[in-house]
Amino acid sequence: MNLGTAIKKLRKRRGLTQDELAHQAGTTAASVSRIEANKYRPGAELLGSLAFVLEVKVYELVALAEGLTPSSLTTGGFNPDEEVLIGYYRKMRTEDQALFKALGASLCKVRRTSSAT
Repeated sequence: MNLGTAIKKLRKRRGLTQDELAHQAGTTAASVSRIEANKYRPGAELLGSLAFVLEVKVYELVALAEGLTPSSLTTGGFNPDEEVLIGYYRKMRTEDQALFKALGASLCKVRRTSSAT
């Protein structure tokens, strides 16, 4: 398998169109089309954005392109949901990060309180 085929496979698995993937990754559908057709190799930044949207690490995407299965590379404790939340957090403005942290702390308190009863 090659990089373009790997991206296409993951895109379809996530149920995304080329337009949707492009929008979420900050590129154009034409670029995604060229990448999937192996007519264009994305740079490091775009590759990272594509991997993020496809919910894989860059090394997993490259491994898939090399014919390896990403699951054989992930170690115990890897939680893709945490990675998604961290990615969202990093893209937030400082004020929104503070609100996000406060919300998380409040949810933890509510959960502890409801567990105790």
